[in-house]
Order: sequence, then C-alpha cells, then structure tokens
Amino acid sequence: MLEILVLKIEDPGCFWVIIKGSGNFSDNEVDYQKLNSAMNDFYDSMCQDIEIKPLILEEGQVCVVYCQELKCWCRAIIKSIVSSADHYLAECFLVDFAKFIPVKSKNIRVAVDSFMKLPYRAKKFRLYCTKPVTLHIDFCEDSAQIVPAKKWDSAAVQYFQSVLRAATQVEAKLCAVEEDTFEVYLYATIKNEKVCVNDDLVAKNFAYYVSPIQNKKHDSLEKPRLSIKSTSLSNPALTLWPMLWQGKDSQAMKNSHGVNFLSQSLQHPCCKDVAGDPRPTSVILDQAMQCDRDPLRHLPKRTCEAKHHSISLREGVESSVDWPTKRGITIYADPDIPATSALSQKPNEKPQRLAEKKDYDEKNGCVKLLQFLNPDPLRADGTSDLQQLQKLTLGTQHPVVLQNKIEPCLTIDKSPLTSDLKKVLQRKKFPGPSPTESYSWPPIARGCDVVVISHSGNDPLLYLPPLLTILQMGGCYKSLPSRNGPLAVVVCPRWRKAQFIFELLGDYNMSSRPLHPVLLTIGLHKDEAKNMRLPRGCDVIVTTPHSLLRLLTYQSLLFLRLCHLVLDEVEVLFSEANEQTFAILDNFKKNVEVDERESAPHQVIAVGVHWSRHVEHLVQEFLNDPYIVITAPEEAALYGSVQQVVHLCLECEKTSTLLQVLDFMPSQAQKTLIFTCSIAETEIVCKVVESNSIFCLKMHKELIFNLKSVLEQWKKKLSSGSHIVLASTDDCIPLLDITDATCVVHFSFPSSPKVFGGRLYCMSDHFQSLTQQGSPVEYGDRKTKSVLLLTERNASHAVGVLRYLERADAKIPSELYEFSAGVLEAKEDKKARRPLCRHLKAFGFCKDKRICPDRHHVNPELDMPRKVSDQALPTYGYIQIIPSYISNATNYFGRIIEKHVDLYATLKAELNEYFKDSGNKVAVEKVENLGLYGLEEKTLFHRVQVLETSQKEEAGGLESVLVTFLDEGRTGLVTKDQLLLLPETFHTLPPQAVEFIVCRVKPADSEMEWNPKVTRYIHHKIVGKLHDAKVVLALGNTVWIDPMVHVTKLPNLKTSIIDYNVRAEILSTGMGVDNPEHVQQLTTLYKGTDMPARDVGLGQTT
Repeated sequence: MLEILVLKIEDPGCFWVIIKGSGNFSDNEVDYQKLNSAMNDFYDSMCQDIEIKPLILEEGQVCVVYCQELKCWCRAIIKSIVSSADHYLAECFLVDFAKFIPVKSKNIRVAVDSFMKLPYRAKKFRLYCTKPVTLHIDFCEDSAQIVPAKKWDSAAVQYFQSVLRAATQVEAKLCAVEEDTFEVYLYATIKNEKVCVNDDLVAKNFAYYVSPIQNKKHDSLEKPRLSIKSTSLSNPALTLWPMLWQGKDSQAMKNSHGVNFLSQSLQHPCCKDVAGDPRPTSVILDQAMQCDRDPLRHLPKRTCEAKHHSISLREGVESSVDWPTKRGITIYADPDIPATSALSQKPNEKPQRLAEKKDYDEKNGCVKLLQFLNPDPLRADGTSDLQQLQKLTLGTQHPVVLQNKIEPCLTIDKSPLTSDLKKVLQRKKFPGPSPTESYSWPPIARGCDVVVISHSGNDPLLYLPPLLTILQMGGCYKSLPSRNGPLAVVVCPRWRKAQFIFELLGDYNMSSRPLHPVLLTIGLHKDEAKNMRLPRGCDVIVTTPHSLLRLLTYQSLLFLRLCHLVLDEVEVLFSEANEQTFAILDNFKKNVEVDERESAPHQVIAVGVHWSRHVEHLVQEFLNDPYIVITAPEEAALYGSVQQVVHLCLECEKTSTLLQVLDFMPSQAQKTLIFTCSIAETEIVCKVVESNSIFCLKMHKELIFNLKSVLEQWKKKLSSGSHIVLASTDDCIPLLDITDATCVVHFSFPSSPKVFGGRLYCMSDHFQSLTQQGSPVEYGDRKTKSVLLLTERNASHAVGVLRYLERADAKIPSELYEFSAGVLEAKEDKKARRPLCRHLKAFGFCKDKRICPDRHHVNPELDMPRKVSDQALPTYGYIQIIPSYISNATNYFGRIIEKHVDLYATLKAELNEYFKDSGNKVAVEKVENLGLYGLEEKTLFHRVQVLETSQKEEAGGLESVLVTFLDEGRTGLVTKDQLLLLPETFHTLPPQAVEFIVCRVKPADSEMEWNPKVTRYIHHKIVGKLHDAKVVLALGNTVWIDPMVHVTKLPNLKTSIIDYNVRAEILSTGMGVDNPEHVQQLTTLYKGTDMPARDVGLGQTT
C-alpha cells in the first residue's frame, strides 16, 4: 500500500497525489527541497541572462517557470500559448504541484538537465475499474434509472472530495498503469476505520464496477485530461519523466524494443519492495515474466494511442525446465511451470495450460509498475539487447524448493477453494495466487501437514483461504465428539497479529456454514482461564501461545475436537515462546493419536519467513510426511544443510584467502563457483586459480559468445578427486543455469539477499531433504559449502551476516562478533539525532538494537530536561500531574500542577477571554508548517502547532491540517477554517504537555505493546484526574514516575487515603508483570553520559 497526499481533485477519474512515507519508492522530501533550492538559486542568479530563455515556445514543451503564488521557480509543461500586445502568455502545468497557472513569456526559462533528473512529483491517479453513473429520466416511459455516464456527476465529485477531506490517512493500492495515469484502489481512514473509496462510491450509487478488459476498452475511447508528452515514445510510463530525458533516449528505446528501460527498472534498489506488496520482489518479477509476448516495437508511435501491451522478458533466452527431482526434493525454476508437468505434458493439455496462463497474465500489471518505479532516466549507451537481458533476468527466476511434489494452482478459478470463498476473493479484487500461495494452497486444502517458508511468510493469506475451505466440509468432522470446542486454532506470536487475523476471518468467513471465530487473550489470573466460556458453535480460535496454554491447563477438554493447528510466524513463536509452543504441539499430538480420531483430519500448518533448527525439529517430531514449500533461496540453503563459512580478511588479502579456501586435493569430484562483481575481478581470480594448477573457466558479459563451450566443459562428468572452478559475475547466473555446484565462493560480497540466494541456488541439486540428512555415509562427504569473504568494505553488512550464520548453526569466528559489535556501535553513533527508543523508555530495554532505527543512549544536547515555565522539568522529588491523553497503559501526556500558580489555567482563561471578542477571531490565510495558531474546538480554545499541511485545492473544499495540541499532548486532524491567528503574547509560555511514563511494569508474555484492554481500563481510571507521583528521572520532555497514585483527602479527619496505585492497577488486570530492572536500566542510561549530576540519585521505589 502506498500512503499518499492528495494535491488536486478533478473527479474520481482524475486526481493528483504525492506518494508519502519512508519506503524505497516514496517521494523523498529532502531531495525535492534540495531541487527547489538549487533551481531558485540558479535561476535567480541568472534572471537577466537572455541565453537561458527558450528561443521558441511550443505546446508540450518542458521548461522552468516562475510562479508568483509560490514565490519560486518550478518545473512545468506548457499547455497552451496566447499572444498579446507586448508578450506571450502561456498556460503551464506545474508538474510537482499539480497546478495550472498563466505565465508571461519573460518568466519562462530553459530546463537545465541537472534539474530534470528527479521524476515529476505530482502523480495522476484514478480509481481502478470504477466508472461514473447518472440518473436517466425517460419522460415518455415516465421512468428513471441509473445508467453509465461519460463524466462524473457533481454530487459524486463533491462526495469524493468530502471523503478525502475527512480522512486522516489516505492509501492506495496500485493495480494498473494506463499512459500517464495510475489506476488504484483508494483507501481512506476516517475515525480509525479504513474505507475502500471505490467500494463506497459504488455502494452509494455514484459509480459502478467494470471488468479489467472493459476498463481497457472504455479508456481507449476516452480523451486524456492531461497529456504530458511532446515526442514519440514507446513506453507509457515515461510520461512521468522529464521530456529532456525522453527525447534523448527515445531512439535507444526503439532500437532495444524497450528492454533497456525495463532492465534498468529491475536493477534499481527501488524495486526491492513493490507498492507495499508483502511478497518478495523475485516472486513479483517472476509473475511479470509470464506476461504476453507482444514486442514493444508494435506499439503505436503516439503515446496517447498506446494500450496495455506486455513486454517479453524471456525473448532470446532459453529457460530450462529440466530441473532435478532427487532425494525427496523437487526444484522448479519457474513456479508457474512445474518440471514434471512441463516434461510430461500431453498435446491436448497444452492449449488448456496456455489458456490458464493467459487468464493469469491478464491480472498481472507488475511490468508497468516496475516501469513507474524506475528512478533513473533512460540510457543511450548502445548496450546490446543480450547484455541488457542478462541484467534483466538476474534474480527473476524464482526457485521453489519442495519436499513432496505439488501441482500448483495458477488462478483463483483453478484453486481448491469453495465457490463462496472464490466470490469473496474476486469481490475484494484479489489478484490471484502468488507463486508461494499457488504451491501452499493445494496441500493445505487436502488437510496435509504443511511448512511454508517465504519472504511473504507473514501474510495470513498463505493459509487462510484453503483452511476456511476445509472447515466448510462438515462431513469430515462427523466422527468427532458432539460437544462445544474449536476445530482450528491459529497461534500468533503477538496479540496485534492475532487481532489482524481475527479481522480477516470476519472479512472472508461469508459462507453457508458460519465458523463463529473468537479472539482469545487470557491474562495471568487463573480465574480468567477457568471461567472462560466459548460461544456455541465456535469453530476457530485465534490466540497467542501463552493464552492458549493457560486455557489448555484449566480447560483441556475444550480441545478434544481440535483438528487444525496453525503456527503463524513460526520462527518467531519458537524464538520468543519456545517452551509454550512445544507444549501446545505435545498436547495436540496426544489428542489426535487416539483411535477414535482416525477418520478425522489432523493437520499442522507452519508458516514463516525463516528456516531454523526449531522448525526442523517440528518437521521431524510432530509432522506426518509434510509438504515443505520454500520460495526463499537463502532459506532453502539452510533447509538443504549447506555449510556456511565466513572468512574475515582485508580487501588486499582476498586473493590469498581465496587460495586458502580452495581444496586442491578433494577426495571426491568438486565443482566450485567463484562469484565476482566485475570483469576485471573475474580475470584476476581466473589467473590466480590457474596459477595454482586448478582448471578454471570464466564467464562475464564480454564472453557470452563462449557460453556454450563453458557449459559443455562444466557439465562433463568428473572423476573422483577432480576439481573444476568457474569464475563468473552475477549477471551471468541466469544464462549459466547451473544447479550442480558443490561449493560457492563469494569473492565479492553479494549486493542483496536476492543475489545471495541466487548464488546459493546454484548448489540446489545437492540440497538435502530432512529424510536424507540423517544418512552421513552417503551425504557426509558431499555436503555443499558456501564461503563468504568479508572485508572492511562490507562492514555495514557484518551484522546481517552474523544473524544468518547464527541461524545456520555455523562456526562463527570470534573476530566477527567483535567486528559486528564495532559496526553496531558506529551505527548507534549515527543515530545521535534520532528520538530515544520508545521501548527503551517504556521498559528499560530494546528487543533488537540491531534493527531498531532509534537511539539507545542519552544525548545531552537533545535530552536536557525541557522548561515548562521559568524552571526546567523536575528531575527528582514529588509532583502533582493531570493526565489528559493516554497513549497506552504506562505512557501518558498531561500537565504538572504547580503548588502556587497554575500557568495553564491562567493561559486558558486568557485565551477564552481574548477570543470571546469575535473581532479577535481572525482566520489564517496561509498555514505554515510548525506555525503556532489558536484553535476553536466547540466552546474551548487551544494552542496548536501545525505538523503537516495538505496541499488540496478543491472547489468549495476545506484544507485539512495535522496539528498537535501543545498543552494536552494529543494530535489530531482539523480543517483550516478552525485555525485562528494567535498573538505573540500567547507564544511565550512553553508547551505545558509533558510525557509521563510509569516505571517497573511491562506487558505479560514478552509482548512489546500493551493490550487494548489494559489501555482502555487505565484511560477510564486516570484521565483528567489529579494524581501524586514521585519523579525517577527526566530527559527532554519525558518524566519517569514511580509511584503514581490517586489520593483522596478527608478534611474532617485531617488525613488522606490512597485510592489506587496505577502500577498496581495494571498488574491487577493480569496483562502486566513486574519489571524491576526498569529503574536500574534508567540509572545506567543516565550515569553513562555527560548529563549534569543529580542532587538525588535514582533509587528503587515501592
């Protein structure tokens, strides 16, 4: 999903947006700020220079213009030109702001190449397969009906604007690219509820859905509202790019039939993640390779006439489907063409297979998506098609490693799902089974034990649809005891994931047999587990391992009917709740092994991202002839028992280290692949190896003509003790198509995990299934090996290498631990300006500093206690506070109440008195980021600071603004008309909202987030009430307190009583546990810095 900011709305079929967020392909705010600054500096300094003015002006011309409204120079496209008495007036479209403005010719400048390298920031979107309707009145027949329309009704446009105006967050799922327009499903979050805008318009009879094919036909008849082009192009996605780059490279595009552009798209790091798709890029690219083979040269010359044409990604390259099927492992290079079916396919089956693939391909828009994401301009360097194709196919062959053969389902229609579920998926515009889903669904639907390891292993749709299908078959459960109890239990590592899956079950459980799913979170209290009662007819429970084990302890009879146990994110379950997970498996195994259960299903489904020794133990001890599907090559190498070795050395010592690694006198035939990063490095490696009397082949892009000869020598049968070495660059992996190597040496460090997996896959013939790994006589001497040379140039990757080696149970040099520690320390130093880690603040520790983006040490410059009045926040002693906003059970925002004077009360009275005069309520004309304003909310007035402004310009619409309430700590979305000019006198008092954290308590069950039950309970208990608290520590705007109590004074008895202690209240819910190390960790955190010494040391409180 892409988070977007809407700039301009014409109608649901044409609106302009900016892609937000921090992903690889979202707009980088800093880059555009630098661009604007550079353009302003350049054109302001040369404003009198006639040479940078264009000699002629033409419609469609790319230029730079001065915008009077924005007071800056902007990139633009000339839409039309009107002559007048003394100058020309051009209507220009600002490509980064989605504005149409009139510009005098004297304010137009030539677009300099260096300012055209960033893509246009304003993207044109429209709702996917959603078309307008109107009310047609037939006076002759005296009837009225809703019929399709050519343009959007004004009511529909107004409603569409109101929905986006009310939304606190807008997201889009990219479905297709048509010319310069991106077709999306639009999602708006309104009052914490996410709504699909496409569905909403259809439900309210403002629009209707059309099929993708009808959508294409409909679009081909429409005239584009804005055509950003002035030259003949072969690629519709190029309309997002500056004309200078299009014009320079259009000829190269024609010569290479478009392969240049797409190959560069695939090579760019932005393609590592595609539009929030949870599946790995290699899976998406592999799907893209299935597109129709219409060559790009058959596209019309004019972009405006172009339709959806696919690109052949395999033209000119032979793809082998003769993959080995040995020792219980089946390996497919292409998940959509299994080896067995491709080799044994009957003649009459071929048309059916092609028909299935054609149907599958129609739903795939990945190629155009990759074109859209490409951030680099086209090259015109004369690179040959073959060389480009080598780069294009790098890593796109997505291997599937299986234990037990599986015939994949390529489409929803061919999938083993119920008709009701297929309809639900189609209604939700499900694109079709991914490669991983196509292999995991069939065995799950048959009730078999299944383990799925994939880059998309966190996606519940890998198992939910087939599981729901088998649960609908009531006949297979007739032998079970007729009592209340679940048929399936989904175990998730954390409550938030469990809640997400529970919501998914509600969305997809629309069938004739309701399953009545239950979300189960049980605290530490015994009575809660004892008194738990499941609703009648509950067939599915979604829970966490600790909650399930507590229920099993006190109500084990509830699970006598249990047939399906799902372990979601299985590697996390074993790492964080190992004992509980195996206890659940033991209980399940004991229940299903009784004679009365022989005819009922008993199934374990384990889905995750990583293979581990615990997963291996699960397979060997608890699963019965399981189907294992692994679509991540680097994880398949762990499953296949590839020995992982790492050598630390200096860059200048790599060749000598390489010679130490190579086996000059192997006991058996050995084939070694050495991977390099360049042609020169390949030549050096080959010479070094040959100088030590080992036969060495070499392959790189300049030796493609010798490919056949190299492969023939590589495939020759070797005698015992022989050794052949092949030095190759990564871009030759797909062409070499090697899978029988016994050793891979990473002479150059792999540029990405995908490249690393592709290298390891070259040994896939020798991957051992779990059934063969126990016979050392046959396989012990043939164990494959991966050798990684790690130098100072690859220091930033040391931590990732260490984590992979730990999962591989490899022998890790002590130097690597020291090296990684130094790398982590260096990374931590780079986080000096980041916020303090929220987990460190809340609980005294961070679960994984290696991947946490925030700071884990005190920075005196940022963490000096802030002033809320004349004095800084207290660092010790007793205070009185009023919480006004509850973030979670232990984290609040509120105010410190001073004994003598309440500054906030005084400020509030003065604000109300000032704005009581209607003449003082002056609306803000231009809202600035981080500006201070007044805000009228019902009858109250507040000081707010603007965090973010939208740039919507809608007819009659109101601009939305994200603000933080300075004196309450909460944030919210308000409309611009609510903001009022705030006099400087109200700016002087610092923000009164302070962050408070209650110490020495943390969530139970190793959770890192508080359960909403606890947060709701504490919110109702403390919000708006005066509390007494003892300060433990203060840093920045945060005060740690322990204890925090509510006190009631008894004036008649001249004494006080404590109503409640907040920490004790949290513990009483059973969802929290004691955290005695919290204060101790804070002490260590504070003492290890240059912060001023405190008068009173941090001490343990009670």
